[in-house]
Amino acid sequence: MTILFAFGMPGVMSSWGAAALHAVAREAYGDYAVISTDKVEDLRQHVQNRTKAHAVLVSQFPEAKLSELILRVNLPYMLFLENPMDAVSYLARSTEQRDLGLVRAVSASLACLEPIAHAPTALIMRRNDAGGRSGIDMLLKRIDEHFNIDLTAEQIANALLHLGMTAPGKKLLATPPKLEEAAATVIAGYAPPQKDGSELSEPLQQAIEKVLLPLEIGRGDISGQPISWPRETFFSGDKPNESIEDSIDLTGGARCVIYGPYFHLPPGRWTVNLAFNIDEDCYGQIFTIEVHSGETLGKLRVRPEGTGSFEATLHVDIVEPQIPIEVRFMMDSGAIEGRLSGWTVEWQRAA
Repeated sequence: MTILFAFGMPGVMSSWGAAALHAVAREAYGDYAVISTDKVEDLRQHVQNRTKAHAVLVSQFPEAKLSELILRVNLPYMLFLENPMDAVSYLARSTEQRDLGLVRAVSASLACLEPIAHAPTALIMRRNDAGGRSGIDMLLKRIDEHFNIDLTAEQIANALLHLGMTAPGKKLLATPPKLEEAAATVIAGYAPPQKDGSELSEPLQQAIEKVLLPLEIGRGDISGQPISWPRETFFSGDKPNESIEDSIDLTGGARCVIYGPYFHLPPGRWTVNLAFNIDEDCYGQIFTIEVHSGETLGKLRVRPEGTGSFEATLHVDIVEPQIPIEVRFMMDSGAIEGRLSGWTVEWQRAA
């Protein structure tokens, strides 16, 4: 059985790339199955129950077991990438949403894709690199050569008809267009790459810069940067689903004061640094800080002495990037006064 594997983050590059892979499969195999899954068990079930000799699998959020399998079998696959700001903008146009759920989705994709981004069997097509160099015919030929399919010139020409060689109501183009021109005719919600997020709100842009840009795959100038999760992305335990304010009243019973923000990180060892200010003394209050991702990854208790700035550090192992991460800041007992501010959370890959 032949399976053409393609992985990619949400965006124009991934959408065009998936369409290109389907166009190749139609020309090469005629009839083929489509496997839409991020889970290795679904892939195994499809292989065991297969009714067709060939298939195309496209995934944006592969679970750790699927990534491990792809690397172990050493088969060729595609990886479609683009700037995280453009990816969020694409999702905003496609879904008509403008909230942090878009950042969470892209963080999940980047976290899930990173483990398979450096294998020699991966052909990476990055939108900003592929868009200006050559026509879509050359991009299609690169895909064909990577999978060793050996399409004929006629098959390449037929496949291109579905990938932007014609625009609605227009004649067939004389020469294959470049990626951006082609994608504009076949991708719903298309917009040219901006990378500045100008169509997004300022808080959303700031979240992208702090949460997503340090996760961008294959960019050496930013890899290793700390990942900051802004205060505004966390939720108030006293007002569930509402963002926490800069100053939090600790008066009241034992409870969860802060939780969230449900972003994702790639697998590996991470250090999380948490900092906060106690502006009014809590008189010996003990706080419990927990990090969860499906299960408890780390836990510690802190007892601030008086007022001032305080820090706490946890070392955690991320195993499954599909599962969002939640940080909880809890009061172990009630308080008759006290105020917290300056909440910051910063992640750093462990050496």
